[in-house]
Amino acid sequence: MAQYKSPSDTTVINANYSTGNGYYTTSSKVAELLQIPNFTANTTPMHSEVGEFIKRIEDFIDSKTKTSWRRLLYQDEHHNFTTGIGHYPAGRWRDYLGFVQLDRHSISKMIRLDIWEGTQWTNICGAEASVTMNDYTSMVSGTTTINLRLPNSGLVFNLLAGTTNSRFDTTYGNKTAARELVSLINEKYPSQTAALTGATQAKGQTDSTGAKQVSDFFYACLDSENSNKVLISSLLPSDDGANCTIYMNGNAATTSVQGIEVSAFTDKEDSGRKEEWWKIGREGRIFFRDKYPYIHLNSVRATYFAGSGTVPAVITDAATKLVACEILRSDDATVLITESGNQISVKEKYDILRTEAMEIINGKQEGVFLIE
Repeated sequence: MAQYKSPSDTTVINANYSTGNGYYTTSSKVAELLQIPNFTANTTPMHSEVGEFIKRIEDFIDSKTKTSWRRLLYQDEHHNFTTGIGHYPAGRWRDYLGFVQLDRHSISKMIRLDIWEGTQWTNICGAEASVTMNDYTSMVSGTTTINLRLPNSGLVFNLLAGTTNSRFDTTYGNKTAARELVSLINEKYPSQTAALTGATQAKGQTDSTGAKQVSDFFYACLDSENSNKVLISSLLPSDDGANCTIYMNGNAATTSVQGIEVSAFTDKEDSGRKEEWWKIGREGRIFFRDKYPYIHLNSVRATYFAGSGTVPAVITDAATKLVACEILRSDDATVLITESGNQISVKEKYDILRTEAMEIINGKQEGVFLIE
């Protein structure tokens, strides 16, 4: 039985690395462990530098355990479609035709589940809309707008053409504009277009009230068969996501204008134990029943969020100790931490803390799930 929650779980998470607050630990917890004053902008190291240590340690823990207690996005993970030989069709003893084992466990949200049907990829997960860039010369900076509206709430994300970090650049062509829009919706650094646009930081976009981020509600990718086309997935459950709306230039009736055409959100998902596919999220297994790939090799492509979102106390303990180790071995450690009298040396502290942390991490490593 998978543990759902514990009274000792970390319950308040307000991650902001620039102030020394991460998902698994905080600079104040590290300072408390080392029995020194809290880190600030005037200490050595500063709280922002401790935040950088926390970033690295969180990635280290996720990598070593092959799981995560914070929500991480995994994109375009390709898998072979493994069938149950001798078990066609699905029946009384086995109610699936084939399966894939995802690379990560603790799947919190399937965003896209694409299967290769011989001539095209078909998404069978979530609610999806699309934006097609037809004529970049007709797009007007500061005017051409793609509007994404959440159901009932009235919150709208207005995605404008333009050259700032909160807009998508349409200067260089349809394919470049499509890549720019993907980076804007996902609020990431536009690595594919930065050499052209000169971008130096991640894109970002809030809703019309400034309260919500677009990447909290939507995910975007290029259509692998048409790189002028952007596929937008709602991060709401599929039925709810289908109630999102997309339109142009602030007019709900406009779906094609100034070189861009948009198509409405539609529900692509029919999941459940008796439906097209189903999953065991804790173990990262996807089972296929009525909808499945036509070939074996590299015929399933998955994009998903993994991570329980609940941080056990022992993971906070391990992260705190490993960050403390990073500080102990830094050149500036002696500024805050001294050796005197009967106290143990800095090296002894380092060895004890790292040994204790690695014992926790090694005990949390995920096993391999076997399916017959």
